[in-house]
Amino acid sequence: MLFALFLYGLSLFQLPTPPKHLTITATSSAATAAPGSKVSLFLDITPNPGIHVYAPGAKDYLPIAVTIDPHPGVTVGAVKYPKSDTMVFEGERVPVYQKAFRLVDEVSLASSLKTADMVTLIGTVKYQACDDHVCYFPASVPVSWTIKVRAGKAGGAG
Repeated sequence: MLFALFLYGLSLFQLPTPPKHLTITATSSAATAAPGSKVSLFLDITPNPGIHVYAPGAKDYLPIAVTIDPHPGVTVGAVKYPKSDTMVFEGERVPVYQKAFRLVDEVSLASSLKTADMVTLIGTVKYQACDDHVCYFPASVPVSWTIKVRAGKAGGAG
């Protein structure tokens, strides 16, 4: 009985699940692609109302960043970030994203990939969300894309 009361007491002191600050959707320019093709990977990110995340170039803040794990047969390019907004905070101008935005990364499929191979690319979006009063703990969100390798040559209808 005492143990049950102890567990009940612990449940009262658990921290709530952190609020969700962003919606992240991973898509690609093609679900299938030929060996030697290039495919654009998209991350459509929408901050919740009143939320912002820091853009690349923000000094002394944790800007949003994307990493994609290495995959044999795939060359990953550099992530392209859109133009950011500027927020003035305590007299300092800081680049942020406050509205929906898209990150793009182009990948190249090696010519050596075989037809019917499934290429799954796994990545992570790291960010720190803030509102007008507080910055929340940094977060890491897993993302992935799957591309089926089809017969044909890059640029062909296959």
